[in-house]
Amino acid sequence: MIKIKPSATIILLLFLLSYTLQSCDQNDTPLYSSAEYSIYPNRVIQGKYTALAKDSIHITTNYPIGSSKKKKSWTLQTDLSPLPSYHSNQVLLNAIYNLSLEELEKNIAPDTTFNTGEKWQGVWTRDISYSTILALAITHPEIAMNSLLRKVKHGKIIQDTGTGGSWPISSDRMIWSTAAWEIYKTTGDPDWLRRVYFLIKNSTEDDLNVVWDYQQHLFKGESSFLDWREQSYPKWMEPKDIYNSFDLSTQAVHYQSLQVLIRMGYILGKDVQKYEHISKALKSSINEKFWMPEKQYYGQFLYGEKHHVLSRKSESLGEALMILWGIADKDKSTKIIRNCPVTAFGIPCFYPQIPDIPAYHNQAIWPFVQAYWNWAAAKTKNMESLEWGLASIFRSSALFLTNKENFRITDGDFNGTAINSNRQLWSVAGTLSAYYHCLLGLNFTAGRLEFRPFIPRAYKGIQHLKGLHYRSTILDIDIYGFGDKILSYSVDGVPYKNPIIPKDLEGYHQVKIMMNNQMPAESKINIVANAVAPRTPDLSYSENQLRWNKIKDADHYNIYQNGNLLLETSDNYMADVQINETVEFAVQAVDTLGYQSFTNKPILLNQSRFHRFLEAESFLPKTKSKTANSYAELSKKQNQEYLFKIKAPRDGDYWIDFLYANGNGPINTDNKCGLRSFWVNDSYVGSIVFPQRGKDNWTDYGYTNTFEISIPKGNNYFRISFEDFNENMNGEVNSVRIDKIRLIRKR
Repeated sequence: MIKIKPSATIILLLFLLSYTLQSCDQNDTPLYSSAEYSIYPNRVIQGKYTALAKDSIHITTNYPIGSSKKKKSWTLQTDLSPLPSYHSNQVLLNAIYNLSLEELEKNIAPDTTFNTGEKWQGVWTRDISYSTILALAITHPEIAMNSLLRKVKHGKIIQDTGTGGSWPISSDRMIWSTAAWEIYKTTGDPDWLRRVYFLIKNSTEDDLNVVWDYQQHLFKGESSFLDWREQSYPKWMEPKDIYNSFDLSTQAVHYQSLQVLIRMGYILGKDVQKYEHISKALKSSINEKFWMPEKQYYGQFLYGEKHHVLSRKSESLGEALMILWGIADKDKSTKIIRNCPVTAFGIPCFYPQIPDIPAYHNQAIWPFVQAYWNWAAAKTKNMESLEWGLASIFRSSALFLTNKENFRITDGDFNGTAINSNRQLWSVAGTLSAYYHCLLGLNFTAGRLEFRPFIPRAYKGIQHLKGLHYRSTILDIDIYGFGDKILSYSVDGVPYKNPIIPKDLEGYHQVKIMMNNQMPAESKINIVANAVAPRTPDLSYSENQLRWNKIKDADHYNIYQNGNLLLETSDNYMADVQINETVEFAVQAVDTLGYQSFTNKPILLNQSRFHRFLEAESFLPKTKSKTANSYAELSKKQNQEYLFKIKAPRDGDYWIDFLYANGNGPINTDNKCGLRSFWVNDSYVGSIVFPQRGKDNWTDYGYTNTFEISIPKGNNYFRISFEDFNENMNGEVNSVRIDKIRLIRKR
């Protein structure tokens, strides 16, 4: 007997016939179901609330999203024909896609840039950048270009206002680089590449002087996007402490920015060896200092004063970026998706939560963070994680009839968070990313478009994207079936082995992909109940004893000496503490589940003879010291170079910092963080940051970041100078008052 192998056409016809026969009851088969809510092909059900998609341009909901108790509805009213259209067998997905595209259109400002949301007018660096990476480089590359260029000043990338006067307290502006690179990958525009390369290079050089730590091989600065300090940091941490910390997501942002600079440099024929060395050192240091073998994911941030301790919380955006940008290897990536704690309604910004802090970053889920997590789940081929993650995105968009900024962990409601907005730009982009990067598997590189669809069984049928603009071509894409691998791939009916579109293809083309209809190997996720970490203890020292208050629900306490775990104890004291040299102590509470509080503000103990204080004004030139001021004024016009000397009693290691005031702005916003370069015996040591401490408040004094220095016995010469890379984001006001210089001998 002659066996006839069915052609791809026959297989496709059989598939469509089979699916048609089953379609009568498909709306009653859930795409995802949990105790909290269920997603069906045409609706979302969460308790007594239902969102129903009648067709691809209508959704109704009875969720309480306004004062009226009547049902709310969304009906498409915008012409979306210039944009890529999407169709699947799940009408709910079709409607949410169209709703999200319409919200993108509504966010376009009259000057053809993107507003950040309904409540947030104007362009914000991190928001537009994360949004561009998720979707805008695909849907609106020209408007994304305009928006990114709006965040450039004096040939450098702008860090928006924020903690302590922003940069360099916050340093995640470099996410701009990855967004610019994403636009180049989708457009292939050589003029854009040349223009942004120098902007990225200029900004990188400033960061290497100001926020790169050459000893730790890490970048300093606040968590990316988690920029309300009390929402994610211990209450005792001031902006200078945040500057001196090392956050997971911020490391990822800088690593990928360096990779972008390197790849652009290759194309443009530039010498990028320096950046290759730094990125390699950074990657190694991240994996050495942040990875937690016992938890199988990375820690949140390294924090402290003279010494650092790792916050052993997860940090969801950072975890996802570690996977997407190849900082975590394949083994680590798989473990992160399986083990990182997630909750019923989505992935929290970090876990566990901080006690007594209202919902915003704390106690909240952000859809754009969920989108990056979903993308990472698809990359690691964790089907269970992707099904759960897609459900989180689609639930909120359908029930709320918009892409909200955030919602609560506990019940998935947007009400009760500190601030919220409709059509939040990166939430909109995050929803679209679920289609582009997960279900359709679009992966843009410098040389081609690759297809890596990853489709759960429940989403079987067809994924159709029409009118995708990629460089000089327009593509209609049809993907049939489900699974983790492509079975067959053709362009204009011609089969190809590799599922790619080369960068130089022109004109209109039809892409057809058949999936393997097979599930990947067993996958799992770590869905947990929401949890709150213990409160932070208060530590004191007297009569050779460390004492701290007892914390409710604490099982034991960890005592740290100079950043290292010294002991675990169920007592709330440690006796017979002998101080023979300078030593730093901190304590944290640990509950029965193993969740740790933050450590307290560290206590530095030594003998009084180890401390030396010098009056800053005493080193001013004689012509300027006649004033009655009890401080040294440093500004761009006055004392651009400030010199002082200290006679060391012996060779050794010391800490040095400065008591200062900066009343140019409030502690939580603006862009007037003071900044200077610090030199010891003609060697550059690093940047001193003088964060804002209160608007017009020049009587509030605090210490700067601390430097560890090795100096010889005898006279040592110090210089504080204003260099080009010390220009803050304000560009005009960069002034501080230094009251005292503090030198602490270590031993």
